[in-house]
Amino acid sequence: MLIAKANIDNSIEIFRRASLKSEPVIFSTDTIYGIGAPLSDMAANEKIFEIKGRDKSKPFPVLIATSEQLSEVAIVETKTQRQIIDKVWPGPVTLILKVKEGINDLFTVNGTIAVRMPEKKWLRELLKHTGAMSATSANPAEVDYVNDEQHICKTFNNRVKFFLFDNNVETLSSSIIDLSNDQPTIIRAGENLSIIKKIIS
Repeated sequence: MLIAKANIDNSIEIFRRASLKSEPVIFSTDTIYGIGAPLSDMAANEKIFEIKGRDKSKPFPVLIATSEQLSEVAIVETKTQRQIIDKVWPGPVTLILKVKEGINDLFTVNGTIAVRMPEKKWLRELLKHTGAMSATSANPAEVDYVNDEQHICKTFNNRVKFFLFDNNVETLSSSIIDLSNDQPTIIRAGENLSIIKKIIS
């Protein structure tokens, strides 16, 4: 088990080591701790499903750092979509968009993909090195998330080898907005909910 403080230098090194063995990493996001791996490392993403005991019909959200990375995984078709993206990102808001052709089914459902551009600068810098990556909550499926580093280490002991921790995480998950249809819809109320309601009203 390798634990490091979450910053740009440590994160690049941790993900470099993890990629050598196709291992996922537990790391801090804008909200709660997540577990993820670059989309290009399918073996590591398969391990996340096994580690969490998660049904493969429930795809992982995807983190991106730039508009170029967004265009590689999703389709932005309308002015309304672009306006919402510009107002809520970077930040703890996940957007559901139509998926770009060629993205693995592990990350899609019904022709859509869930995408987020994180607010944390070190995480965006990391994503520029790794490319888009998956990120799902660091808890076993059907088990409540506990926002405690020791609990997370104990829960995933011997199953996850790499951890990036900091003291700046929340207990509330990201908000989710579905932009895949004509009318934007709030799927999950989380961070920045009041701002989101104003934007889509």
